Amino acid sequence: MAEKTRLTTEEFLSLWNDDNNTLAPGIKIDVVECLVQQRSSQYLIDAKERAMKVMKLDQFEDSQQVKILDLGCGLGIDLILVAEEAVRLGKTVSIIGLEINPILIEEAKKLYELKKHCLTSNVSIEIVHGDIRQMAFHDRTFDIVRCDLCLEHVDLSKALLEIKRVLKVNGRLIALEDGAGNVYSSDEVLIKTYDSILSSRRDGGTAIGLQFMLPNMDFDIICLIPEPFLQSAQEITRNDKDWIKLRALGESMVTKGVLTEEENKDFCKRFIEACGANRIIVAAMLFVIEAVKQK
Repeated sequence: MAEKTRLTTEEFLSLWNDDNNTLAPGIKIDVVECLVQQRSSQYLIDAKERAMKVMKLDQFEDSQQVKILDLGCGLGIDLILVAEEAVRLGKTVSIIGLEINPILIEEAKKLYELKKHCLTSNVSIEIVHGDIRQMAFHDRTFDIVRCDLCLEHVDLSKALLEIKRVLKVNGRLIALEDGAGNVYSSDEVLIKTYDSILSSRRDGGTAIGLQFMLPNMDFDIICLIPEPFLQSAQEITRNDKDWIKLRALGESMVTKGVLTEEENKDFCKRFIEACGANRIIVAAMLFVIEAVKQK
């Protein structure tokens, strides 16, 4: 292996976070299909259900209008789930979904049009375009800010400053974010290459970062639920149709001088073969975090 620099964590994550739906090397990606496939994973379904329960909408007074901000609302599925829970409990809730990707905004709006007949007059949904790092909301607007697997794609410090700004005092952040995880395979050459080109996640991921940063920003963490999961070779394959994301990662590594063309071809070939032979697995941890803004 040539002595090359690694991809930084930011470069690695930015491959899947382009609002023009083009990965770093210029490969187009069907972001809607990617999210649909991701949401079909049982581990994520279970984690999202737990995050929904942590919201505890039943604890609000029936007469209170609860204002909820959903960051990175994506396909809008969680907006509908929150709205349906509010209807079930008879609560008055105003939900705003914030999303930076125009295609996902259109998908979320389509879903809302299909589902709005199920909502009551005391539950409203608005879907807006915006950036988590610089939101156009007034200070102390929301009772709850929720986010599912979106903070890993932005500068966490900037995002938390904005979340704190728009939350009311005693308002709550409900975050479902990733913690430490890794890829394992019986192909030792594949794993050696993988470890040599990607930045170490010794920081523990976004969820661990939140656990250190939130107390220093006048938040009290009142609930912390770990959700371990294993992703099989079949799930890895299903979640990367035609190996678009793998190709994007490989081409980025070549462009940045992390791998040569031949090294990249060998890496991608070994990765695909390992998935086909069921010789690879992802073991990781998600965390549901509930934190209260103190001042």
